[in-house]
Amino acid sequence: MLVTAQAPGKLFLIGEYAITFPFQSAVAFAVDKYVTVTAEANDTRVVDITSDQLGNLKIPFEHLQKSLTMDNWQLVKRTIAVLYQYYFKNIAVYKGLKLNITSDLTFQGKKLGLGSSAAVVIALIKAFNKVFNLKLSKQEQFKLGAIVMLTLPQFSKGSMADVAVATYGDVLSYRKFDDAFVKQLLTNGTDYATIMQRDWPGLDIKILPWPDDWQIAIGWTKTPADTQAILNHVMSSEKIATAKEELVLTTKSLIDKFISGLENNDFEMVSQSILLNAINITNYTNAVAINYLTDSLTNALNIANALHIPAKISGAGGGDNVIAITTHNENKEKLQKAWQRSGIIPLPLHIATLGE
Repeated sequence: MLVTAQAPGKLFLIGEYAITFPFQSAVAFAVDKYVTVTAEANDTRVVDITSDQLGNLKIPFEHLQKSLTMDNWQLVKRTIAVLYQYYFKNIAVYKGLKLNITSDLTFQGKKLGLGSSAAVVIALIKAFNKVFNLKLSKQEQFKLGAIVMLTLPQFSKGSMADVAVATYGDVLSYRKFDDAFVKQLLTNGTDYATIMQRDWPGLDIKILPWPDDWQIAIGWTKTPADTQAILNHVMSSEKIATAKEELVLTTKSLIDKFISGLENNDFEMVSQSILLNAINITNYTNAVAINYLTDSLTNALNIANALHIPAKISGAGGGDNVIAITTHNENKEKLQKAWQRSGIIPLPLHIATLGE
């Protein structure tokens, strides 16, 4: 039986950077751009994958149990390996699989900074779940995706918020789990099913309401940012530890204020939270020597501020997108036209409700 599954991209509304630390929270939302996977089981001895980004790859079952080589397929191969080890346990009962992966999380051949890696992982998990009728809950799908990311060095320092949004959709409040606890279970060789059944300390995921009359505008700077490279750049030192501690302490109350504003349709409260969070992140990135504000990002923010529209940088900065929230559609149109005149590309993105 041929099945189809999708996972959306994501953008942060508040709490990025602080969310990379365990037990911290952020609010992010799914966008209506997706990675789509079609899957069909068969009686071959291979996993046959076609990707619109990478081409074609055939993986013999024996290779799923070997160490991965570093290449462009690593994320896909790791996801498939985790899924097969989780479900089949024994190579003798592996079933063949034919997969097709397509993505619209790019523009003019460039990534849009929408969490495409997490969307690939979760789309594969959702397709696998359907084709083999695993009946995985949303939380189990999330945990499998997080396990994939935690076992790949280039993603292991991430917040996994993008994995949560790709799984659940909508606007999410996400609190990061104790990743050291899960990594220790993995290091101990605990099987994936047992890890997924364990309570992950700190993990909390909730869908939040979004007022009907609020609008989101997203402007793309045409410069892709590498979030993982930015996070890996931050080295340990006493000064940096102090900066992290201050960021975490000041962000928590702003997250609470932002969520309260959403739940009570209080636009002013949400606006203040966004602006104060931006100040906190700017102070933090200056302290740890991260190139957060580019000229294009600064320009996009200034344009929004001139129109008295609260705006923020999404994610790690250094490129990608600016997000603004308005209460009137005409304000959104004014902002988008102003961005366009300045070389910032308005992206026609909306909150994605998965309805699964």
